[in-house]
Amino acid sequence: MECHIVTRPTLAIVGTGEIAKFHAQAANVAGFELCHIAARPNSTTTSEFSSRFEVPTIWKNPLELIHNSDKWDAIVLASSTSSLLELLEAARLTEKPVLVEKPITHCSKDLKHIVSNTPNVIVGYNRRFYAPIQAAKSFIDAGEPCVIQLQIPETVPFDRGKGGRDYSRVWTNSVHALDLINYLTGVEGIIGRQFVDASTSGMGGVLLLRTLGGHSCSILANWNAPTNFCLTIDRGDERFELKPFESGVLYKGLEVTEPTSESPIRKYVPRVLKQYGQDENSQIYKPGFVAQLGALCDMTYGKRSSIAATIADAVKALEIAESLIG
Repeated sequence: MECHIVTRPTLAIVGTGEIAKFHAQAANVAGFELCHIAARPNSTTTSEFSSRFEVPTIWKNPLELIHNSDKWDAIVLASSTSSLLELLEAARLTEKPVLVEKPITHCSKDLKHIVSNTPNVIVGYNRRFYAPIQAAKSFIDAGEPCVIQLQIPETVPFDRGKGGRDYSRVWTNSVHALDLINYLTGVEGIIGRQFVDASTSGMGGVLLLRTLGGHSCSILANWNAPTNFCLTIDRGDERFELKPFESGVLYKGLEVTEPTSESPIRKYVPRVLKQYGQDENSQIYKPGFVAQLGALCDMTYGKRSSIAATIADAVKALEIAESLIG
């Protein structure tokens, strides 16, 4: 009886920081054999990373690893944002599957010249792969247009030394939420914008969006508010709520309790129809990372994910971020 040895696609990772570690932890479960790593020249963390994740080959220079694409089947670019554009330019030309971490850059114009020439690139918006996000997508697609509101209570401190606000977390963190609103609705453009500038508090404001599905869609930038990110999707007497994005609740109708002598206030309590949590892998590994790497693995077999973010999606998220900060 003949024995066939099944080989897995080989994965290379550029970067040895925390995000790269999350990818390394999920690689095997997603179907890869992690064989190569590289970090910036003179990095002091590559040896520890290689030992921890049993990576056999360390490359001294990320570009050298990228240019030797015959050694690997797919690559993850998870280095610092300042280095990603140069690395992405080289990696996309290999025509091998590439996963590049967000936000890639802080300016949408930096990416527009490669939008139409990156079919082999996935952008690391892992929250798209959350089970509650997929449930929300199904809810939106299953009926008439919805009333949708995204709240972004991002930390936007006032830098008195520079005399302005530090919007860095809008680029590094809020873009996840901005990508989600685009993924769920298909953002076509900005209809209107009204913001409040209250001295040093930076209270924020509202963006009104035009979407493919004809939804009433708004983004509330309630900077520094003491609450969590929240996405509400209303259709008739149903509401799908994501707060935070890692969990979802579908409500239908209200339970009304009439006033009594013991409790003189009428109560309106939404009826919970269904709750959505993370899948099994997302309870062990960083949520969404196994499924996202699975999409990258599928690309090595010629299959493209309908969920994974593209460069065009990354441009859209950055354009919305730019509208938020004016």
